[in-house]
Amino acid sequence: MSEILELKNITQFFYQGENKIQVLNNINFEIKTANKIAIMGSSGSGKSSLLNIASLMEVPKSGNISILGNNALKISDQKKAIIRRSSIGYLHQRNPLLAEFNAFENIYISLLINNYNKIYAKEKTQELLKIVGMQNRSKHMPSSLSGGEQQRVAIARALSNNPEILVADEPTGNLDNANSKKIINELINISNENNTALLLATHDEFVAEKMDIVYQLEDGSLKKIK
Repeated sequence: MSEILELKNITQFFYQGENKIQVLNNINFEIKTANKIAIMGSSGSGKSSLLNIASLMEVPKSGNISILGNNALKISDQKKAIIRRSSIGYLHQRNPLLAEFNAFENIYISLLINNYNKIYAKEKTQELLKIVGMQNRSKHMPSSLSGGEQQRVAIARALSNNPEILVADEPTGNLDNANSKKIINELINISNENNTALLLATHDEFVAEKMDIVYQLEDGSLKKIK
């Protein structure tokens, strides 16, 4: 398996007034092709910051990030945007589906924004909806979809750029147990079938048990527990 992402000595902190809030302290880990990695931790432990750094949306105060052979701290913002658009899929806990567009359009528009032509975008959208079992709900607006169905559409959209790594921030956080299991099983199947690496943050032990590697993030430090 080839290496996709490596974080070395990552430190992140913020200031609230004069108080320094240490979020991450000397974090080290790597992700290879098709790896499935969970970051566990309580609310406020820094999981989202770690995922944002891994997906090039947040810059650490110190350390090094290597992604697909690029030193992410030495490349331009434009190059970072290209890498995010072409190689990283991001799935938020509260999926921001566009309320005024149906399920099909939410994915289709994402493909058009990423400069795919209309014919390919239409075919790819149909394929993705089928993968997540939402082809029969493609014309439904987000308001008429359940939480689990909305998350499935969000997964399809996150996969629309054929990412080498899918980053998911508490992907089951707002779902009941039945839908949580469905979503995680779908993510695992997608990872297996497409050799897509999966990096997710969770506080759900069931989700963590399904992953190949599990880390605990506590007091800014990362400890491998599986």
